[in-house]
Amino acid sequence: MIEELIEEGQYQVALSRLTDMDDEMTRYYRLVCLNALEDYQRCMQEGAVAKMQANNTYYEVTALYLNALKELEEYEQAINILIEELSMPYIPQQYENLFNAVYDEIILMKQEKNYQLENKSTIMSAQEIGRLLDRDEVNDDLIYMALDQLQQLNIRMIMPEVGRFLENPHKSSFAKTLIMEILIDQQVDEEFTVIKGDETYYFNGSYSPLVLECYTLIGKSLSRVLEDDNPTLLSQCLDYLEYYLYTLYPKDIMPEDCDLVAATIHYYVATLQNMPVDPSDIEIDYNCDLSDVEKEILALKQLEC
Repeated sequence: MIEELIEEGQYQVALSRLTDMDDEMTRYYRLVCLNALEDYQRCMQEGAVAKMQANNTYYEVTALYLNALKELEEYEQAINILIEELSMPYIPQQYENLFNAVYDEIILMKQEKNYQLENKSTIMSAQEIGRLLDRDEVNDDLIYMALDQLQQLNIRMIMPEVGRFLENPHKSSFAKTLIMEILIDQQVDEEFTVIKGDETYYFNGSYSPLVLECYTLIGKSLSRVLEDDNPTLLSQCLDYLEYYLYTLYPKDIMPEDCDLVAATIHYYVATLQNMPVDPSDIEIDYNCDLSDVEKEILALKQLEC
């Protein structure tokens, strides 16, 4: 009967009949109704008790309780519960996925709230950032926000997580460079193995400065070809150039290869923007072979995956 009322959307009627607070299913259905009625204050209050007493409905009750905390902007309390749940030796896969998604959402909501209040305090602790680095799937925005926060913290507190991230071939190459930049800024004297695509590098932040010397040479090559004919595309290419160099770092680009890199960026960015581009013009303007450009693009796509 209660399930039928809920399916029909008669939440207030169902709630009035759910009075046996000693019954686990009653406590669970009350949370369902309170969430549906957007009575998050009562849902939070009842959810705290229901979570402590839950058995068969533990994960369902926890999810409803977390939703109430999120809606009431009780972010710290929600984050603490999520960290505790996700640290357990076993959690059903569907709820692990759900709790990870809720965690990401709450962190981003907390960041937005802090920005609105012009609160410059850190949103995540070093340990929370380390946990994100170890996760298989993380929202890109959340990773970049976490690394921005990490600049204000001591990266030495999460060295094992940093090492695993840099060695993982499936992690973002761009994010790896952001981490290396932090290691340089904080002068961390420790060697790391960094895997990007098919390449393996050995990196020490105490003597590996992030110097992108080829930026000027590649930029000049792009400007020579595009400045007069297509300044809009030039601007887009220069923006992409910085991303490209960050993605490749610490790979060295020799001065004699800068025209080829410029050709690659020109061709790739124009293609992404659906702009017409004549391959023969690329070869002439940059004095290179199109086959070499295509190889560079393929290597870049592998790094971006």
